[in-house]
Amino acid sequence: MEVNNNKELVEVLKYCLMLDAEAYRLYNKISDSCADEELRSFWSSMAEEEKEHVDFWRKAKELAEKDLLPNIFEDLEGTRNKFEKIHGKVQGLIKNIKDFSNMSEILSLAYRLEFYMLTPEFATMFHIFRTLEGVDSMEEKYNQHISEFTAGLMKYGESIPEAEILGETLQNLWMDNKRLAKESTVDLLSGLLNRRGFFNSVSPMAYLAARKKFKIAFLMIDIDDFKVMNDTYGHHKGDEVLKFVASIIEQSIRKSDVAGRYGGEEFIVYADCKDSSSMNTLCERIRKSIEEKTEAALGIKVTVSIGSASEFIGSKVEQDMMALIKKADQNLYKAKAAGKNRVEC
Repeated sequence: MEVNNNKELVEVLKYCLMLDAEAYRLYNKISDSCADEELRSFWSSMAEEEKEHVDFWRKAKELAEKDLLPNIFEDLEGTRNKFEKIHGKVQGLIKNIKDFSNMSEILSLAYRLEFYMLTPEFATMFHIFRTLEGVDSMEEKYNQHISEFTAGLMKYGESIPEAEILGETLQNLWMDNKRLAKESTVDLLSGLLNRRGFFNSVSPMAYLAARKKFKIAFLMIDIDDFKVMNDTYGHHKGDEVLKFVASIIEQSIRKSDVAGRYGGEEFIVYADCKDSSSMNTLCERIRKSIEEKTEAALGIKVTVSIGSASEFIGSKVEQDMMALIKKADQNLYKAKAAGKNRVEC
């Protein structure tokens, strides 16, 4: 029997599901109360989009109940309490509706509901959970939802003097929260996932690998003699090297692989592993591309050493994953000790 060790995250996702379920029911009620066909269609469309959000949270909650999602919040209890309060506010707003045909009142209420749900935590979960198996990416769909709601607010909110400003505020809030979500998981210099973002993204994949019993691999990639390069050419050139090497790594891996900046001049790659020869091919492709392309692009020759390790993941997923990374790191040091600019698998 599977034991859930992440009850607080389950609670957070439960409140997310309930919030969008409240919106779904509300928008359906409004649609049913509309005499105007165009207005009816608009609110019906909003309701259908909220139903998609409900499905997203339901699937994510099911995974969390099986302990298959990473702990993405430093203060899970605080996050749960925040969503509990938001849910209480939304319920209070809906309870006080007297006339579902009063479009000015309804649009104002719907705006507040959408505003409450545009918390940074929502955007963070949309961003991180986009790699989950069986869960559609919600970021772009939510972009569309906010755009359509804002357009409706400005079109049908003629009796609300601030309708245009409110719409712009909603759009800006969503864009700001998306940016914050990305910044919390992405290394701004290289454009790759930072260490936190990397592990949040690959942990669900490792759990999936354990369930389906297939091998995974980690690659540890380190730029050779980076300190000497920085001392010789300056930190600005060093930053150029980091960005260019990161771009080559990203171009060299498959769509199903995940790359991140592990720290300093070291990068990490997660990959599904069908056989050891395919991992050696991937490592060599990255190594050769960096060796061949950097001099022409940057004016200096850059090489990397790569260590990789592949294995099946057992029941202790997090522990097995870290042991595999440690083995890949040990192979990296072997590659360094053997003369650098080489691969050790």
